[in-house]
Amino acid sequence: MNFPASVKNLLFEEGVEFKNDFGKETVALGTGIIPIIGTARSGKTSLAYSMLEWVIDNTQRDIILDSFPQSIIDQAFPKKFNGRIFNYAFIDIAKVDRSSVWLVDDTGASFNSRDSMSGNSRTLSKVAGILSHWEQTVIFTTQLFSAVDLSFLRYTALCPLLRRVDPSVISQERPQFQDQVRNSNYMLGSVSKEPYFRDFYFNAKDETICEAPFPKWIDKKYFPNNADMLSKPMKYHTVEMKMKIIGQEQKKKKKG
Repeated sequence: MNFPASVKNLLFEEGVEFKNDFGKETVALGTGIIPIIGTARSGKTSLAYSMLEWVIDNTQRDIILDSFPQSIIDQAFPKKFNGRIFNYAFIDIAKVDRSSVWLVDDTGASFNSRDSMSGNSRTLSKVAGILSHWEQTVIFTTQLFSAVDLSFLRYTALCPLLRRVDPSVISQERPQFQDQVRNSNYMLGSVSKEPYFRDFYFNAKDETICEAPFPKWIDKKYFPNNADMLSKPMKYHTVEMKMKIIGQEQKKKKKG
């Protein structure tokens, strides 16, 4: 499993020396934002899990999953993740004192640009410029750039990775990103041999096509239960937590 230097630059700890794509020694920044954009079932989350495994294998950084059900952390991840994977809400990022890589999944719901008053959205806007002070890297998945507050996308240490985006929704994308998304779809379609182009992704930072790794531990052919939990984590929350996620409070039954 390997990733381009522009991705490793954000996944390694700050100050680690590594070779870039041209074989030249460089020093890792160790902080930043990796957005993964794509339509449902395009392989966004599997690509994110591949990065988390790479972090476990190649760094000493912790992994933090934003508001994942604890049962998934306990049951679905390989043993090598034990002791290094944690479950926090993103709004509690200031409480994390170790260099970490976050996975914030389905941020179209968590960080909707039209919901600027939500706790997560406010946190996202405020911490975007100071992640480097806390030695944090954030991987997040979303179906379109337009689902995310622009203040997050203005952050300089940004490495967007694009999966397939359904052509019918590209018109809903922010105008400055539409051509890039169309170009990514065209390039992925020219090399891919799988449905939804899941075998490749487009690295917008370098404007290159990269082969997408797919760990066996998330393959439904071998681990169907784990694969379902990892691909649809919000499905495994309690009803109470599901209500909170969508901004609804469960009504309490009246006594008597």
